[in-house]
Amino acid sequence: MPPITRRLLSLAVALSASLAAQQPPTPKTMTKIEVILQSPDAPAGSFAAKPRVMYFAGTTYGRVEEAFDSDRNLHGLVVIHEPDFWMINLADNTGQHAIDPGPTFNIHIPIFPYRVHELPDGQKKKLQDLEFTHELEYFKAAGATPQKGPVLQTKETTLYNVKIGDASVSLFTYGTPERPLSVVWLCGDEHDILWYSGYGEMPFDLKLFSKPENVKIVDAKPQ
Repeated sequence: MPPITRRLLSLAVALSASLAAQQPPTPKTMTKIEVILQSPDAPAGSFAAKPRVMYFAGTTYGRVEEAFDSDRNLHGLVVIHEPDFWMINLADNTGQHAIDPGPTFNIHIPIFPYRVHELPDGQKKKLQDLEFTHELEYFKAAGATPQKGPVLQTKETTLYNVKIGDASVSLFTYGTPERPLSVVWLCGDEHDILWYSGYGEMPFDLKLFSKPENVKIVDAKPQ
């Protein structure tokens, strides 16, 4: 084999090994979460008050399943396998594909994204960092002291609270190990209560995070 060919082959092998080392290992488990919003802005029976189901695995896999919105003929599904993600309307089997421009490829799903936009710039990040699958981690990192909480839905709870300007966010957990039962946003007369009707680990299923089949996909235009 000529020297130049051997060098190119060695470089290719080294590059392949380097790229493989950068890829995170395939997760063995995933977290399934089901939440329901209780709020004056989400009256019973409305689309906003319907359950939402999510799946997360590691830092690069995510899936968000929304209920059917008959008013808009929209049945939303978001599938994330960083850096790729697909935004699907199951009502008409159409969707868009986009690529995360990076430079990092970690999923971030804030719990109260619509409230983030209402805050002054200096407070936005503090609420934006409250994300699904990192609930307890967020409150502990913020220095929230665990307190004995009330009995909610027949469960003994532990309460954590963080102030954000004039508002506050609270986490109610239960069980051992602790898992979320509810996250509450409170600001004056406004409040949102997010109830976790399901939160648990299960075996990883790659199909849930793959490009949806039988859907007409178009590539989203770069921003």
